[in-house]
Amino acid sequence: MAFIKMLVTSFAHSITSLFFIIVVMFTYFRIRRNAQLEEYWLGFLRSPVSTQLVNVVFFGMLIGLIASLLIVLIGITIDYQAVLFVWPLALILMLFNQRYMCFSYAGGIISLANLLTGWPKIDVSALIALIGVLHLMESMLILADGHRDSLPVWVEHDKLQPVGAYLLQKVWPIPLVVLVIPYAGAQLAANGGGVSMPDWWPLFRSQNVSQVYALFPIVAVLGYGDIAITRLPDERARESGLWLAVYSISVLTLAIVSSRVYWLKYVAAVSVPLFHELLVIVGKKRQLRGEPAFGVPWVGLRVLEVLPESPAEKMGIKRGDILLNVNGKSISSQEMLYEALGEYLYIVWVDVKRGDSVLSFEYTDYANGIDSLGLVFVPRNTGKYFRIEEQKGVIIRLWNKLRGNRRKSA
Repeated sequence: MAFIKMLVTSFAHSITSLFFIIVVMFTYFRIRRNAQLEEYWLGFLRSPVSTQLVNVVFFGMLIGLIASLLIVLIGITIDYQAVLFVWPLALILMLFNQRYMCFSYAGGIISLANLLTGWPKIDVSALIALIGVLHLMESMLILADGHRDSLPVWVEHDKLQPVGAYLLQKVWPIPLVVLVIPYAGAQLAANGGGVSMPDWWPLFRSQNVSQVYALFPIVAVLGYGDIAITRLPDERARESGLWLAVYSISVLTLAIVSSRVYWLKYVAAVSVPLFHELLVIVGKKRQLRGEPAFGVPWVGLRVLEVLPESPAEKMGIKRGDILLNVNGKSISSQEMLYEALGEYLYIVWVDVKRGDSVLSFEYTDYANGIDSLGLVFVPRNTGKYFRIEEQKGVIIRLWNKLRGNRRKSA
């Protein structure tokens, strides 16, 4: 019980720290930017920014607490100064590309610098293990929350134009508790004092010969950016989360083995960012070059989004369905849909194609009437497309802007 109390106390310090508040503010601005994009595409916001913020903070705190228990049980020890090196480098890399803020890139660079030059003085295996745990947390967050608030858009595609797609963009603030080697600076910063690990603590061997450690609160940011073209958002998030879980478990295994076999530290330092980049590139190519799941049908309208509390949701219409008939009339455009709805004010019956089956639904509203089904469709013709491109950092955007200005002046 004393150990649990010590861990909870240290975790409480993490969620009340100034750094965590700053990270939550950063998360808020990211959510608000996504909300502006949603209002541009849909014309309204499906879920308030405050609700989305509470959701990601809750999941971040829950997974952070679970990960803190995992870190302590595995015995991942890290000099907190390593985090002070990794965090600034991750922020610098973000200036080139936003996805480079991931610890796998900065952690790999810092680890390789230590192995080649001896600076900075860190435990490489422990840092790699921390990266593995962070990605394991990210995989759990993607599986649990990655598909929520996905934004329906339409994009240009090599095989069909236009095709429906879903943007999956999430950021989670993560409070964490890690084990640090206790010396004067760390003891002053750590909360809860030292804790002696039991004899059954076998998985991770730190470079430190002492078995007395301190609990130290830190804050991390985990983000998920993806696009679903070949499948529904929850299916795409499930696929991404499972592959990331395989990656994180492999990283953890490599970290544990490298703590006993020195040369594997070099393998870990190189492979951790390399395979993370490969995971991102392969996943993106599979979506862009695969068979689109939300193309424009020959007959009817393809449902891309069902709005919350709408008549369509209450009837049971789902994403991907093809709306064939409304009130007995065949539908091939939104204008035809509005015309069919106008003939019956309080009742609507529809036929939709789902897979190989045709389903019929009915809905009545005598109090308010029915002037809309609450559906977003893949348009048959449009000049408005979402451009799929890398989220370049400030430095790259400035460089491209300078190059453009030079070309104009030349």
